[in-house]
Amino acid sequence: MTKVTVIVPIYNVEEYVAQCFDSLLRQTFEDFVVFAVNDGSPKNEQAIIDEYAARYPHRIIPIRKQNGGYGSVLQLAIAQAQSEYFLVCDPDDTLSPDALATLVSLAEEQQADLVIGAKTLVYSDGSPSQYDPAYNRRFATLTPGKCVERGSAQFEDLLFVDPSPHAKLYRRSLASAIRFPQKIGYTDNLLFYISLLNAQRVVYTDAACAFYLIDRAGNTMTDLKPKVIDAHAEVFMAVLDQAQSCREVPALFYYRIYEAFKFSFYQLRRIQGSSQQKQQHGWVLYELVKKLMPYRAQILAGQKKYGYSGRGEQLKDRLILTPGVSRTVYGRWMKEVCGS
Repeated sequence: MTKVTVIVPIYNVEEYVAQCFDSLLRQTFEDFVVFAVNDGSPKNEQAIIDEYAARYPHRIIPIRKQNGGYGSVLQLAIAQAQSEYFLVCDPDDTLSPDALATLVSLAEEQQADLVIGAKTLVYSDGSPSQYDPAYNRRFATLTPGKCVERGSAQFEDLLFVDPSPHAKLYRRSLASAIRFPQKIGYTDNLLFYISLLNAQRVVYTDAACAFYLIDRAGNTMTDLKPKVIDAHAEVFMAVLDQAQSCREVPALFYYRIYEAFKFSFYQLRRIQGSSQQKQQHGWVLYELVKKLMPYRAQILAGQKKYGYSGRGEQLKDRLILTPGVSRTVYGRWMKEVCGS
């Protein structure tokens, strides 16, 4: 049994996948395998996967499936993995040569369930790369190499970590029961939040273990299609639903999910379509608001401590979380954002 499985979800990334594989083959840590999962891509990635699997049969394990989206890849790969830990490496990204060695060493030294690393942001236009600590230092301070125990005051700081998959080493048991939505993106949020809520011991390192191509055309950070809003709503509703099976959920968790809703809400301005079409997708997002209403007190407590919006917006936040007036206030606010 290997120590780590590296999951590479592959779809429409023909021009990047070889570079990703090469970075994995350069790892100084050796006890790992790569699940190269072709999620029914219409491009020519399978030929590249087959070439690497033939050259490195002990390292690259090809898996081919019908298209089901990012979540379907995670569901299949986590279920098939036999390793103690796994890591997700998106195919347009790469790992530093000592990434696995750094993350596994911390996991073993600290008996950690989850190890979170920093990353380097890379831009396709050749702009200078940037170091990213992978969490919001405005609201939290994480001590590199220090184990954070569930229930400690520092555990809530981990909720300010960027939930993207980059440079995160998961104990496989954390995610074995997660049910991933199919045919949509953003399911890495579900992976991170539910795994974090299941973790007993977490370690952070400020070593930049991953290189994240942040602005590739067609990735989930640059895709402004209306379905993006629907995907946000579905994923975060799944996060809330599955969090109910986790023990000792920190109150701050609900504020962070509300902030994720607010981010999605303001994306309505940027998606393609008419005002009416934007509002239609805004009402899909409102289903997430309804699921958040029972946690109004926790959300407002988090807002009081960490919020930085003006009084007018804070009032709207309170009202849309209040049954009876919520729908009316939300509708008016949405028209302000989308146009009437």
